[in-house]
Amino acid sequence: MRTSLTLLSAGIISALSSTAIQANDLVISGVIDGPLSGGVPKAVELFVVNDIADLSTYGIGAANNGGGTDGEEFTFPAGTSASAGTYIYVASEIDGFTAFFGSAPDYDTSELGINGDDAIELFKDGSVIDTFGDINTDGSGTAWEYLDGWAYRSSGQSANGGSFEASNWTYSGVDALDGSTTNTDAATPFPSGTFTTEGGGDDVVDVPEEPAVELGICGADATLISAIQGSESSSSEVGNSVIIEAIVTGTRADGFFVQEEASDYDVDDATSEGLFVDGSVDVATGNIVRLYGEVEENYGMTTLAMDSDVAALDCGTADAVAAVEIAMPYELDLESVEGMVVSVTDATVTSTNNLWRFGEIVVSDSIKRQPSDVAAPLSDAYTAAVEASETSLLTIEDNSSSQYPDALSFFPTFSYANAIRIGDSVSAAGPLNYSFGTYRINPSDIIEVTSTREANPVVTEGNLSIATFNVLNYFNGEVDANGDVTFDYDENRGADDAVAFELQQGRIVEAIVNLNADVVGLMEIENDGFGEDSAIQALVDAINAELGETEQYSFVATSDSSEIGTDAITVGLLYKASVVTPEGDAIIVDMPVQQIDEDSLAQMRPSLLQSFVHTESGKSFLVSVNHFKSKGSQCAEDIAEAPSEITTIQGSCNAFRVSAAVTLGNALSDENLPERKIILGDLNAYSAEDPVAVLTDYTPEDRGYTISTAVNTGMDDGASVEVESSFGYHNLAEEFDAEGFSYWFYGTEQVGSLDHVLASEAMLEDAIDGAHWNINSVEAYQLQYDQALRYYADEDGYAFTDVGPFRSSDHDPFVATFDLQADVVDDEEDDDDSSGGSMGGILALLAAAIGFRRRATVAKK
Repeated sequence: MRTSLTLLSAGIISALSSTAIQANDLVISGVIDGPLSGGVPKAVELFVVNDIADLSTYGIGAANNGGGTDGEEFTFPAGTSASAGTYIYVASEIDGFTAFFGSAPDYDTSELGINGDDAIELFKDGSVIDTFGDINTDGSGTAWEYLDGWAYRSSGQSANGGSFEASNWTYSGVDALDGSTTNTDAATPFPSGTFTTEGGGDDVVDVPEEPAVELGICGADATLISAIQGSESSSSEVGNSVIIEAIVTGTRADGFFVQEEASDYDVDDATSEGLFVDGSVDVATGNIVRLYGEVEENYGMTTLAMDSDVAALDCGTADAVAAVEIAMPYELDLESVEGMVVSVTDATVTSTNNLWRFGEIVVSDSIKRQPSDVAAPLSDAYTAAVEASETSLLTIEDNSSSQYPDALSFFPTFSYANAIRIGDSVSAAGPLNYSFGTYRINPSDIIEVTSTREANPVVTEGNLSIATFNVLNYFNGEVDANGDVTFDYDENRGADDAVAFELQQGRIVEAIVNLNADVVGLMEIENDGFGEDSAIQALVDAINAELGETEQYSFVATSDSSEIGTDAITVGLLYKASVVTPEGDAIIVDMPVQQIDEDSLAQMRPSLLQSFVHTESGKSFLVSVNHFKSKGSQCAEDIAEAPSEITTIQGSCNAFRVSAAVTLGNALSDENLPERKIILGDLNAYSAEDPVAVLTDYTPEDRGYTISTAVNTGMDDGASVEVESSFGYHNLAEEFDAEGFSYWFYGTEQVGSLDHVLASEAMLEDAIDGAHWNINSVEAYQLQYDQALRYYADEDGYAFTDVGPFRSSDHDPFVATFDLQADVVDDEEDDDDSSGGSMGGILALLAAAIGFRRRATVAKK
């Protein structure tokens, strides 16, 4: 209980602050229906007339919407007492009341889920002694039904014993607490006054009126901000009212920041010289302000709730405030500079997850990597990566405090062509805020952003390039009965309509054209065969329309043109006929099927294998395109029993993906296949996770545990089997781009590679380079084709719907380059048949040069 009303953020001073009161020990003095979400704070103010030894004899009830009394619904706890002249606040819940008024109510009860038109009854020993409103009338005489407002007891009026007179109360009118200008006739909130209760005895209590605050003149004594902040995580001055004089350093929608002049700093580096003020003043940033308010802790941030009844003074201009540089990784405790002007230089953007919803980005000393992309789960290196991913995170936020701001105050020129991306470098300066568990800079000016965008992949050229590219549900529609193309069909996982498809396709086409790979493995393309209306044909047509005759792409089809698997999406393979020629028919490798329970199966998309001949060198090589089971699925190992921590780290269906890796590795071990092999695709496994380890360089001894396959598949009679060795492929990202990545996961806000290009030993010998091309994962999610049009169609100023290679998907391509050379022909001539031997060598070279090989069944344009 407090001795004076402290609802300072609403500017409310109780009607009972100077009152001669008789008789009843407790009366209803005010009712509040707040403006926050859900109508909080909802509260009743009670005034204690005389000392009350046992408050438990009193209770409160509500009569909702004129429905008559609901009886005594809340009683005060036994053993509590109350002192004369104090106020008691009973609210519907704690958080909303505290957030609005800066301090907690004395009691909370869900029974006070009232609106302003509901009646309130105060009970003593089960009998009604005071009432706000008429329990049988829906309205209570107010003008703010279901809208925020307040009511207080007028001067000179008594507790009514249940006989309510609306004329004895003063009402605010609608929208009195949210700053709305619609209520121009609202009464002054809770003005000072007096009233008396009658008929309850002759005891008189005088409650002294709170004296007016004397702010003093500019330059007079004031409380130092360092004394308010202190050296601990929370202020010891909470609840005290103080006068401060400091420089305005920045503004937000809900307040402003102030900081001491340098001459008033204390000598303790642990105490901050800055403070956030909840309120508003007409004082320019850079000027000195003198004001009065109460110290609060607002969700971990020390705040001064300004008393709006005490006019602030503008004390003129001051010297510029020098920003405190925040080095990353952190070298200081940010609590010591809370509220002060700080700066970061060349910090790295690690998250844009809340860029458009809340106007926020997160920066740090570096991008944060998925720990299982760095090292085997639970290894020392893995633990170190976990720790690194959680350190030195700092939010830069918009100053509007609104959701979906019309523009970013710190970067108003944001657009598709001028975006902020994961990995970009940012420099910013402004006051340091703290909320929702993180420190935040509110920039005083537009931030500096150095972009990491590359219009083309940066990779050393060879005479052969191979890439992997997940195209994020590329579905080209379906021809309906009228011969029109529709996107409204059950199997469609892609664009909702022709406009969205045009945007999606335009970006994918530009990405593949700029990628300029000779062979491209695709994932998440519509599984509708290889006919004229198929998705893969539509994509090749669109790509080739942008290319010259010698750069045209063809695609690999199955030998009977049947679809690959039964899922709605599948894998695909594009190639440039001027560089490579398919050799033999495509091979489909079916992946294991797992029995989850008697009613459900876990299935995986088949893999596509195709051998090629490289025209220039005559060398054969094989490409395997794969799309393993996703981490968001559910498999038998995830529900049969509690999975181990190692399994949980790697996501659902990890063992099932291991079974797929074993199946693929065994299929590629066929001696009839070329020695040079490439495994590419979205394996849904990060670089150091079990499926990739099985395909590359795993041993149980080095890994620290034994990897096992999944249960209930067609492999090994349905048993889970330990994998003792790996298949020996080489991860080209580790060889050539170890710091690169292909995916950013919004759930962890970390980067890693789910998309891989793995090379056999023979293919590795011909490899010269490889690189991730970060055009998708690092881009703001709102730019994506299925977001830009659906949710941001009116954001023309941001040009979310421009066409370019960026945000053409959610995965980044990886491209590898190779230098394949023809075999050297022995120059020695056969003395007995020199002309024949020489001609044979020439013919061999010619055959190699023109790629004289059997061709696969392919579809070309």
